[in-house]
Amino acid sequence: MKIYWTKKSIPELRDLPEPIRDRNYKEARSKASAHYEHWLGALLFFALIFIFFSLFNTLFPGENALWRDIAQCVLCIPPAVMAWDQCTIYVMRKYYRHILINKDPG
Repeated sequence: MKIYWTKKSIPELRDLPEPIRDRNYKEARSKASAHYEHWLGALLFFALIFIFFSLFNTLFPGENALWRDIAQCVLCIPPAVMAWDQCTIYVMRKYYRHILINKDPG
């Protein structure tokens, strides 16, 4: 599975002007929640949060302190967010390709 780091890296959006790219992305993303794959991505998000936080606590045991909690959030949350975002992009490309490639500015 290819990882899409930015909106511009999604093939359907690559050649569109930025305002149209943003509009198409937002429209397709808002419709993606109607599909089970999007919600499986949400479930994956929470599972990864649980796994990463548990792993962090195992690798770095110690007293809870603000710096430790901040480090835990900074290291554990972004990979889970990225996984959910990739699931959503998969749904958008699978079901809403026609929205993504729409070049009509209106």
